[in-house]
Amino acid sequence: MALLVFVSAAFIAVASSTPVNPGLMNLFLMPDFAKSDGAVCLDGSPGGFYFRPATSANHTNDWVLHFKGAGWCYDEEDCVQRSQMQFGSSKYWPTNTSGWNGGILSPNDEQFGMFNKVVLLYCDGASFTGDREEPVHPPAVNGGPPPAPLYFRGKRIMEAILKTLQRDHNLGNADNILLTGCSSGGLAAYLHADTMSQALSEIAPGLKKFRSAPHSGFFLMHNSVEGLPVYPDQMKYIFELSNSTGGVNPACVSAMPSGDAWKCMFAQNSYAHTSVPTFVENSALDMWQTGCIFCASPVTGFPKQTTGVNGNCSSAPGWRACSNQPENCTASQMTTMNGYLHDFVNTVKSIPTFAKPGNGAFLHSCHTHCEALSGPWSLFKINNVTMKEAVHAWWLSDGSDPSSKHTFLPCTYKTTSPHQCNPTCN
Repeated sequence: MALLVFVSAAFIAVASSTPVNPGLMNLFLMPDFAKSDGAVCLDGSPGGFYFRPATSANHTNDWVLHFKGAGWCYDEEDCVQRSQMQFGSSKYWPTNTSGWNGGILSPNDEQFGMFNKVVLLYCDGASFTGDREEPVHPPAVNGGPPPAPLYFRGKRIMEAILKTLQRDHNLGNADNILLTGCSSGGLAAYLHADTMSQALSEIAPGLKKFRSAPHSGFFLMHNSVEGLPVYPDQMKYIFELSNSTGGVNPACVSAMPSGDAWKCMFAQNSYAHTSVPTFVENSALDMWQTGCIFCASPVTGFPKQTTGVNGNCSSAPGWRACSNQPENCTASQMTTMNGYLHDFVNTVKSIPTFAKPGNGAFLHSCHTHCEALSGPWSLFKINNVTMKEAVHAWWLSDGSDPSSKHTFLPCTYKTTSPHQCNPTCN
């Protein structure tokens, strides 16, 4: 009887409250947890999130939790620059936004559009993994004044958001939760899926389904076309600077040899130890990865650079045009790019998690990034199945399907022009 009364009360609350604008999300800052838990952005301002309640009483207890992405900062001076913009400070966040309404987050999406929608705002520079107690005091550069201290507290922000949602927005009543994220936010979904699953099982004891569908977040631990570990070195430094060991998958950390915990900052290593049902959505020739991993060059002075340069993408000699647009590649370059595509697919497929029942993947060949947040969500196809259709079918399955039933793999680019092998990419 108590359950019936609760459900009825929830329905009345939704039905009688001011109608929800399905396309508008409101900002919620957390000054209380900034003070009590140190849940602050790089500049010390309070962390926060955007929230829009469910737009249907039928979905009052259904949630989409989306990690916002925006790259990383890689050393002290890079993070100083980041702390002075929206990616490192809540001072620049508008009080409401209509900017999270595309693709999987569209209010018109047939499966997820009416769910409670949360965007976990990103301001720590390390995919919500930082947990450094004392602030970092960067040195002055180029004769300037000493910069303000930097706070690496992304893990605490993530935890504070869940506590606030439980206290103020009824997350404790959740039945179904989809965890998503794009780019560095997609990486966050890989890194935190199991930890969030455990936390949410305590916050929402009636939780029936918790699954993860990261987008464009599977960044390879891969050398550049020149054979240099540009991106791995960058991620290793920010991992250590942020004190991120406690902010990544603990099973991954336990499995790594001493000194190698930083490798758990990569999706391929976290995914290998993930138990949450996961759907991998990614381009196998991702636009960001071709420029900023495969064709990147080291930043002058890294890891003690004296400018705020955030990576040195597409700077490998002779590769800028090709890395920016594969149709500009020569036949020889396209063969090399296909090598990266094959490395991507083989890496994902080689991980035992990939073949685990209940999992799935949509790995396409389109040279895009964060495409699941816009039109390609319902346009890109593999075997005549769209990305949206693939994710919906996986979400609606009972979790026992073989992963092969929900797996879609890419074609290989042609060395002759036009190079693209999937016409729906256009």
